[in-house]
Amino acid sequence: MKSITNLATWAFGYILFMPFIIFYSYILGPILKAILLPGGLTLLTLILGPKETIRAWRDANASGQNSKSR
Repeated sequence: MKSITNLATWAFGYILFMPFIIFYSYILGPILKAILLPGGLTLLTLILGPKETIRAWRDANASGQNSKSR
């Protein structure tokens, strides 16, 4: 009886878990990225100011290209 209960709990858990993983990965994840990334960059610009943000962006891109060539 205990193994049937464990099997039922395991199956029920996957039946509930898998749709949420698929929903997050393919639907909600890209939507959140489209909203949160520009919002975070905008907030960073407000905190640092436009000149410092541009300088930080250029420094980050330059260091990213240097690491790719290694």
